[in-house]
Amino acid sequence: MISAREVVERAGVDVNILIDRLASAAAAELSAVYRYTILTAHPLGFADEELRQILKDIRDEDRHHFDALVGRIYELDGTLPDDIRQFLKSRHEPPQDSAVDARDPVTTLIEDVRRAVHPYDGLRDLTEGKDPRTHLLAQAIRNEKIEHQAWLEEFLGSGPPGRFHRGFRGRSPLLTRLTTTPKGTEPPA
Repeated sequence: MISAREVVERAGVDVNILIDRLASAAAAELSAVYRYTILTAHPLGFADEELRQILKDIRDEDRHHFDALVGRIYELDGTLPDDIRQFLKSRHEPPQDSAVDARDPVTTLIEDVRRAVHPYDGLRDLTEGKDPRTHLLAQAIRNEKIEHQAWLEEFLGSGPPGRFHRGFRGRSPLLTRLTTTPKGTEPPA
């Protein structure tokens, strides 16, 4: 049986570059999960419960993104380091101005989410017409990132309505429509 890596290589994609970009995106997602966890746990003098719930929902979807990216990395016969510090240090450099501005925290968070879309544009470009599975994965995550931005903008009252109702956010509806990871390709336990 031909491996996913061989199929993607035959289609003309440099799989090592693809795995590196997927790993960088996964590290960014894991960093975001950590950051949103801290923001929701910390006393947010600037926020009410509605914003706290939005941040929890974004965190939940970012965790789904991380899981899907890691699954794809292992499908392509890639690996990740066992040491999380090594993984985060080698793969993801957070933006220098990513600290939440206490004077305008929601706008700062919107900018962070806006920046988070760009790696998925690169993944889509790299895989378009060559690796439909990774392309669809990147497209789904990109679209959910745009939804995250809409949630925050709607909270501010400056953007169009997103999927901004209880019980729907946080479930990664675009990502879950994709097929699940085939048996035997899950990361090692």
